[in-house]
Amino acid sequence: MRFRTVARAAVASALVATAGLVAVVAPARAADTSTVLQGVKFVKDIAAANGRLFISGNDRIAVTDESGSTVGAITGLAEPYGLAVTPDGSRLYAALNGSNEIAEIDTAALTVTRRFDLAAYPYPTYLSLAGDRLWVGHGPTNSWSGGVVGLDLSTTTPEPVRIASGLYGPPMIAAGGSTVVAGENGISPADLNVYDVSTTPATLRGVIDGHTFRLGRLRDITITADGSKAITAFDEPFRYDIWDTTSLTRVGAYGEEPTFVGFPHAVALSADGAHVIGARASRDQIELAGPRIAVYDAATTTRLHTADNPAGQVVEGALTFSGTDAFTVLFDMSTGRYTLWRLRGATLAPSSVTATAPATGTALVPLTVTGRLTLSDGSAPGAQPLLVTRRHPDGTSAALAPLTTATDGTFSITDTPPVGGTLQYEVLWDGNSAFRWSQATVTVEVARQPSTLTLTGPSTATSSRHLRFSGVLQTPGRPIAPGTTLTVWRVLNGEDISTVYLPAVTPAADGTFQFTDTPGAAGQYTYTVQWDGDQTFTYARTSHVVTVR
Repeated sequence: MRFRTVARAAVASALVATAGLVAVVAPARAADTSTVLQGVKFVKDIAAANGRLFISGNDRIAVTDESGSTVGAITGLAEPYGLAVTPDGSRLYAALNGSNEIAEIDTAALTVTRRFDLAAYPYPTYLSLAGDRLWVGHGPTNSWSGGVVGLDLSTTTPEPVRIASGLYGPPMIAAGGSTVVAGENGISPADLNVYDVSTTPATLRGVIDGHTFRLGRLRDITITADGSKAITAFDEPFRYDIWDTTSLTRVGAYGEEPTFVGFPHAVALSADGAHVIGARASRDQIELAGPRIAVYDAATTTRLHTADNPAGQVVEGALTFSGTDAFTVLFDMSTGRYTLWRLRGATLAPSSVTATAPATGTALVPLTVTGRLTLSDGSAPGAQPLLVTRRHPDGTSAALAPLTTATDGTFSITDTPPVGGTLQYEVLWDGNSAFRWSQATVTVEVARQPSTLTLTGPSTATSSRHLRFSGVLQTPGRPIAPGTTLTVWRVLNGEDISTVYLPAVTPAADGTFQFTDTPGAAGQYTYTVQWDGDQTFTYARTSHVVTVR
């Protein structure tokens, strides 16, 4: 996310804070969610305001609520690209790449209230808002004609003021305090140009050289509210670097992993400056080796949460916070679909659920799952409700009875698996206003119960006699399932080709069954009855020999 708004500008940068986690008030509500976005194409950016999400693409800005349900759209826009929203969420600004304009939008009415002409500075693409000034990165792609202009939004008709030109662009920009950082876009290695905009004209503070620091292609950039630190997502190195905008030096990083886990593709800073979120992508058939998204403590760079979603690649730069949640847009190249991915409680403190179960079990025999809910601050969770789901091998699932932890967070639940195969028990805690949800999954290999078949009938008979057979199918602990059928066949012993299948037999509810047959010729016959079993019971087979004279 290019830094789009400065909220609580008086708050000092959390990157230099010494305090711990910031208090939060919004609750985490169950697990992360994904929603396919309808009618959205060529997504470029995402912004959040007052519980709504604004997603730019093709000729409109789609508007959804935080669940992904469509609220409306601002249409008739010429290729909207970068977005920026005011701290109070009342105004949204969109770069209209196709008409060389900036549109100001009322986020409640979803109407365009003003348009700013940038014909002299064509192809506006990226936006960043700091106070009353909107900064615009413009220019054609793959060209040294890129530049940066500023608009004073406090005036009725803002006049563009150029602070940079001749950049490879359009440059990605991030503004905070009296600092604007413009990063070359579409080139590798890419430079970061840092400007002091406290005076007019602005002055170039210096350049962070892409060759010197071995920087790849720039994918996203954000900045602290006071402008003292910029955070970047370059293809290389495979981390989110922190830059001091005064000394122009690298002073830290988020997501510095010992091995490759994916290409940085987007980065965002929460409005209070306390949390950083980064998203990665695969590229050039190099698959991700780690989760797509990670949330970090901004001050300590400690990783707090990770999440993955196979629904597609993160759209470059499309990452934002809304309250305690984070949102991004995924694109699936195989289907052409865009998906809104919501990370609930992304800024909340971590929690963890552990679960233990026996490695093996038997269908219809009770087993016990135990575990513990732990909070990251070490406090006792108290009595907390848990959701337990049993997932079956055929893809179906069942919610188990409500479960509550003991005061120390421990829990135990006994369940009788109804089927055999690989079963999973998923234990979920919804979280609360201070801690993010967590869940654990434990797998049990469940053996099917043995079933039995018995068959009785005459041992001798004449060739003209009707033979009568009876038997019992037994499935201990469970009645015979409706629709159960048995396969019956006879074989004339000593003949190479002598198998004759009789009509299928349906046992009664108590498992008893009967059938008759007239062989019609002398010989020794073996009658066999077989049940193929089901998800709960193994197959069973029995035979009976009759000599016919």
